[in-house]
Amino acid sequence: MQRVTDKIKAAKSIAVFPHVNEDPDALCSCFAFAEVLRNMGKEAVCYVNDNVEKHLGFIQGEYVVYDENGVYSHDLALCLDCGDLERLDRRRKLFDQIGNSVNIDHHITNTNFADENYIDGNASATGEILYDVFKYMGAELNDKIARYLYIAITSDTGGFKYSSVSPKTMRIAANLLEFNFDHAEVARLLFDTYSLNVIKLKSEIMQNIRSYGDGKISIVTVSDDIYSRYGVEVKEAPNIVDIPRCVEGTEIAVCIKHQNDSIRVSMRSNGSANVADVAVKFGGGGHAKAAGCSIEGTLEEAEKRIVEECLKVL
Repeated sequence: MQRVTDKIKAAKSIAVFPHVNEDPDALCSCFAFAEVLRNMGKEAVCYVNDNVEKHLGFIQGEYVVYDENGVYSHDLALCLDCGDLERLDRRRKLFDQIGNSVNIDHHITNTNFADENYIDGNASATGEILYDVFKYMGAELNDKIARYLYIAITSDTGGFKYSSVSPKTMRIAANLLEFNFDHAEVARLLFDTYSLNVIKLKSEIMQNIRSYGDGKISIVTVSDDIYSRYGVEVKEAPNIVDIPRCVEGTEIAVCIKHQNDSIRVSMRSNGSANVADVAVKFGGGGHAKAAGCSIEGTLEEAEKRIVEECLKVL
């Protein structure tokens, strides 16, 4: 941690990067760190690939959509919650241009791609790691930063219900609740608020769950046309993998969908199966309980290949 924080403290202008298809942990970790850096008198800009999905608008963080034709002048690239360089997508160009980098993450499959890396695979979220990093740096939290960290942690733990939650996770959450923000509203907006069209879309997906391996593997596939039929953007319907995950007897839940002209696979483990082992076979990564990858081909081909590998880890 010392080398990482030394590099951050030495920088004057920092480009902050979450992974592509930003989730709340990635976004809020970046927003929190940017606030800390600005409070230290530094310039900090959060760069995303595209506009943040609508249902995460309540987070209310400041970001810039990366423009490949822009002119940038930063002396440090800070990557948060990003497991490898491919997950920077087109922002990789700016990362390479800066030529000085730090990487902080909680994905155990992280490739340690930066000049200095701080990876804690035991942390429930990158937001949990940042709580310690900020404390180590002597940075003072405020209501805004505490809210960002709380959203990061509660989102990546599914509202503190995943196995990644530790006593330390709960102690940090309790400390964050000492600040002034509405944690109940955060939970409602994160987990219990969807548009009517998204609910209808999910209802159709529920009717097409398929089971393999004597019910231990539950899978849904999502084609491009289902989104257009309901007038929903892909980003408006996250966590579809939680639909098959709820099926009784499921040990591995899988969602396979078209996303950005590729086939994106999300996996969750309810038991002892390590889904990261499956993701790595296809160039992906993640955690034992939650992982993902991209696969070339059709939805049907992807389903067949994923089922074969899931059966092996079971």
